[in-house]
Amino acid sequence: MRLVSLQIKNFRVFKELSLTFPDNVIGIIGPNGAGKSSIVEAISWALYGTQVARSGKDEIKSVFAGRWDPCEVCLEFAVNGEIYRVFRRLAGRFERPEVELFRGETSESVGVNETRQYVQELLGLDWRGFLTSFLARQQELNALSDLQPSKRRDQLAGMLGIERLDKAIQKVKEDSRSNERQAGFLEKQMTESSGIETRVMELTGRISQLSQQVSSLKGAQGEAEAAFEKASDHFLKVQQAKSAWLQLQAKCEAEEKTTGHLSEQLHGLKEEASKLAQYQQELVELEKKLTDLPDFRIQLEAMKLAKSRLEMRLTLTKQETDLTHEKSEVEARIAANNRNLTDYNGQLSIIPDNVRDLLTEKQRRLEQARNEFAHLREQKVSLEREIGKLKQQMASIAQFGPDSVCDRCLRPLGDSLPEIKGHLNKELSGLQTAAGELDGQLHIKEEEGKKLKESCRDLETKANAHYELTVKKEASLKEQKSLTQRKEELQSKLLEVSNQLGQLRQVHFDERQFLSLAETVEQLEQADSRYNRLKGELSRSPAVDRAIVDHTQKLAAASETVASLRAELQKLAFSEKEFETAQQSFQAAQKLLESAKNEHLAVSKERELNQKEIEGKLEQRKRFEQAAKELETCRTNHYYGEKLAGLMAQFRSHLIAQIRPTLAEFSSRLMSEMTNGKYGLVELDEKYNLRVMDYGQYYAVDRFSGGEKDLANLCLRLAISLALTESAGLSRSFIILDEVFGSQDSERKDLIIKALANLKNRFPQILLITHVEELRDRVEELIEVIPTGAGWSEVRVNGSPV
Repeated sequence: MRLVSLQIKNFRVFKELSLTFPDNVIGIIGPNGAGKSSIVEAISWALYGTQVARSGKDEIKSVFAGRWDPCEVCLEFAVNGEIYRVFRRLAGRFERPEVELFRGETSESVGVNETRQYVQELLGLDWRGFLTSFLARQQELNALSDLQPSKRRDQLAGMLGIERLDKAIQKVKEDSRSNERQAGFLEKQMTESSGIETRVMELTGRISQLSQQVSSLKGAQGEAEAAFEKASDHFLKVQQAKSAWLQLQAKCEAEEKTTGHLSEQLHGLKEEASKLAQYQQELVELEKKLTDLPDFRIQLEAMKLAKSRLEMRLTLTKQETDLTHEKSEVEARIAANNRNLTDYNGQLSIIPDNVRDLLTEKQRRLEQARNEFAHLREQKVSLEREIGKLKQQMASIAQFGPDSVCDRCLRPLGDSLPEIKGHLNKELSGLQTAAGELDGQLHIKEEEGKKLKESCRDLETKANAHYELTVKKEASLKEQKSLTQRKEELQSKLLEVSNQLGQLRQVHFDERQFLSLAETVEQLEQADSRYNRLKGELSRSPAVDRAIVDHTQKLAAASETVASLRAELQKLAFSEKEFETAQQSFQAAQKLLESAKNEHLAVSKERELNQKEIEGKLEQRKRFEQAAKELETCRTNHYYGEKLAGLMAQFRSHLIAQIRPTLAEFSSRLMSEMTNGKYGLVELDEKYNLRVMDYGQYYAVDRFSGGEKDLANLCLRLAISLALTESAGLSRSFIILDEVFGSQDSERKDLIIKALANLKNRFPQILLITHVEELRDRVEELIEVIPTGAGWSEVRVNGSPV
């Protein structure tokens, strides 16, 4: 598999990015947190989706993207000469996942699950295998040697995919045990089949006996039905006679109740007529009393008007006093606000209006000075490291003299020693001079930074003061406008109140006279109300008189009807004793019929149940015959499952035995190239401990320096990737190394890069992710990731922005 191109939009820290991948050693360089690893993550996410991301789906889309802006990644890659393109996106407000894969211009798969399955079949790797094959991180390198032997073996087994074989063996064993359990269950069932034939014969005999009983009981049921029909007819006739007698009795009682109601209503009407006669006398007396009521009402309304005008004059006088007081307060606040505005304008006049722009410019220059200072400091640290290394080399030469051996060519120094010392002294002097110059530049940059920092603090104080004064001035102007409007409103209201007071003349009002008159009018109005109610009641007198006549006639007619019904009841011939006798005969016949039916039904039901049991036993016999066949199948599957599990376990042991020498061979070749032949052989012992040969003997990697230990682990990790890509059928592919240069010196870094370049026949594309700046000139293709400080990053390829 080879990478061709990558397009990104609103993914992690990238707004929009387009990259192509040549067959080179490609360096992805930038500070920590800039987004280097996001480029690699975009490749994995395009192929396998959210399960390979460092976080959930809701954190993949860029924070600076709009709610409706999509998050998109398009990866173009080649496999066995075919060009593929996978397009994955999070679309819409709810970030709906969408994915489609093309081979050339033909769509091969659409949808998350279908595309994931297609990619796994195409590459021969699931997402875990993909990350293990193509991506090596620094923390993985350390884990290979720091883990305990048993855990290290499991870690390597997981990286090499052996745990998938273990899962397959476990699945075969589980299937075999399942077949064994099923066979035991079927054998237990087979022991129950012997009693089926005996039970079928017993049921057949019982069904024959029950059929004879059903025939006999059917005749008895017919006789009971005839007796019940005769008793039922007689009881029906007696019941009809009783029903007619009860209806006539109920009708007679209803008429008697009607007579009682009419008598009560007639008595009430007579009492009401007597009360209306009394109301007529009271009405005459009230007419004399209400003669002066209209004059009293006119006098009361006049006094109410005088009282209202007096209350209005008092209210207006109080309003005039309150408005005058409030106007004085508003004028005082206007004067105080004018003084505040004068003070704010004076303070603002001494601060430049563009103070915020001046502060931004100073901050930009301060940040630039800090970056330049950090760059100079890194250069000085690098020089000091080179000086220390040179001094150490000079001390080693001075200690051993002309007979010492060169660490490069392994030959004695001899007469070349003075010349070598002079060359080294000259190189040391040049490095120390350069270090001194850097110290001077660092001091200048430090002083420049202090001045810029002080200037930024001063400008920030002024900017904050300018903002605060501006806010206060705007608030005072708004308040001044509001107070002026309020003053005008108060002046207008005062004029209006004064005019109203001028229109009101002196008002004369006697409170005692007003209360006495009001009491008199209230008493007369109550009498007037009583008068009107009595007139309304008296309007019913004609209707009451007519109702008395009508109820007297109805009462006489109802009494005649009751007498007629009583006479008719006497004529009916009905005997309660005859009714009870007929009812008892009917109930006895009914019980006899129900008993016959129940007995016939019980015997028929028993015969039906026995017949169904026979059918169930015959069906059970068929199931036992099928279970016998299934038992033989389970025994066969259990036998071959145990055989297959054993063969797969033997294959696993053989596979592990073959992997260790293969990994050791790959690791040895890489280790020799990366150490310039110093260490040429590497092995993995039975506990998967990594060992390196030194002076003809193998030693554990813990014996060596941190850099050499990391180098050995890197070689082993590359060997694992080589083995995995070969097993997947990907003879030429790419690999990504994430921060693997942390503990290596400058010389060793050069050797590593040269060794990686020699792997182009196996890895045409090698991507190095690192924050080590000195590697920018040692790679064939340079991708720089630069944070902008605004939440997103820019990318440059070989110095040109993309």
